[in-house]
Amino acid sequence: MAAALTVVGVLGALGGLLAAALAWVDRRFPADRDDVVEAIDALLPQTQCAQCGYPGCRPYAEAVAAGEAINLCPPGGEDTQRALARLLDRDPGPPPTEPQAQVARIDESACIGCFRCVEACPVDAIVGAPQLMHTVLEDRCTGCELCLPPCPVDCIDLEAVATPVPARPLRILARPRNRDPESPTLACIRCGDCETVCPVPDLVPQELHWYCADGAWQAAGDRGLDRCIECGRCNQVCPSNIDLLAGFTRGRQALAEDAAARAEAEDARRRYQRHLERNAARAQDWERRRRARLEAGGDRPWLT
Repeated sequence: MAAALTVVGVLGALGGLLAAALAWVDRRFPADRDDVVEAIDALLPQTQCAQCGYPGCRPYAEAVAAGEAINLCPPGGEDTQRALARLLDRDPGPPPTEPQAQVARIDESACIGCFRCVEACPVDAIVGAPQLMHTVLEDRCTGCELCLPPCPVDCIDLEAVATPVPARPLRILARPRNRDPESPTLACIRCGDCETVCPVPDLVPQELHWYCADGAWQAAGDRGLDRCIECGRCNQVCPSNIDLLAGFTRGRQALAEDAAARAEAEDARRRYQRHLERNAARAQDWERRRRARLEAGGDRPWLT
């Protein structure tokens, strides 16, 4: 008995020492901050709307890496907030207010072509030239409102965008062979019958059903959800009367929407970066021309 207690004590002491060593290593060799910022920035929606209080998604990512709250991004909503909480192992806090989808409109009859809104737009959603009429590219506009304050004639308004109702996708409506259409849906019993009849090699409908039932669309995609041909055989043999195809269809739609959102965010991030580069180049050119004028004017130190 004493020997057992000694072993337990030694193991407990070793565990405590190991925990202390890991805590010291974590403080002494922290994760690369740039990698953390990149991971946070990849989760943000890249609308560059400044609603978080920072001038863009990248500055907000840097602030979050430094300890800022993770619930300051209204366009990202609860999904982005939960993703950041999982990444940083932090309490997500209260959800941000979901913004109303909106788009900027320019009263082209009142526009004076001052170009200030073009310079203010972080995603290049406004096109035009100085002293000429401007207009908004609605598919690019994020409704961030940053174009409103610079406009000297108040010719820009924001209009709500109606949420489109997606069309119901076509799919095979197959009912289980051994069940009456009025029979209730039961829990999956892991019989494997759906895998036996599936014509797609190495595809496990039963496993896809578990992921889709939990809303783990990405995990379902990693397991080959996009390879499902929706033949309906799994529905026909399921003894639990589960509409497997309905879950697969929802999962494929969710994956497609997520891919489209990621592509749109990446495009917005690139346009925002080009916007910053153009502004920096414009500032450098202005300073160069100012210096050239000073040098051409001779020795006038009070102008420097």
